[in-house]
Amino acid sequence: MSESESRYIAEVAARRAVRPSVRSLIVQEGRVLVQRPSDSEPGHHYGFIGGGYEIGDTFESRLRKEIEEETNARLVDWEYLFVVENRFVDAGRRVHAVEHYLLATIDRTDVVSREAHLVQEWIPLSALAATDVRPHAVRDVLATGRHHEIRHLTVNAWPE
Repeated sequence: MSESESRYIAEVAARRAVRPSVRSLIVQEGRVLVQRPSDSEPGHHYGFIGGGYEIGDTFESRLRKEIEEETNARLVDWEYLFVVENRFVDAGRRVHAVEHYLLATIDRTDVVSREAHLVQEWIPLSALAATDVRPHAVRDVLATGRHHEIRHLTVNAWPE
């Protein structure tokens, strides 16, 4: 996780606010596009491209903005898949996120990052289950090909 994202999550956790976001499942040629912090090693903690939902956004406008800010690609098409209520702990802080996942098509496969703190990589779907892509529940749904069947996932990693 980047330093700026860690600060943002700390602020959300301190306010006990729900963190809404829009995330993409970009699948092309048997691979999924994911990203990781540029200061981490390949294979370490990937996430799906997307970002925090802001007042006035539509799912499409937010996803388009995130893809075009973070990569050299453009959003061509999208389909709403499911929502994830994701409760997790980061640096000892409870975070509650509501993440909307969209199946997205982009205009290229030679994707490079526009942001120095991020690196995008294509992961073969056949290797996805063994790769640390978070949230793991979404990774597992995509790896098993059930992403068109699911409408709502709940991930509760808060300790009792």
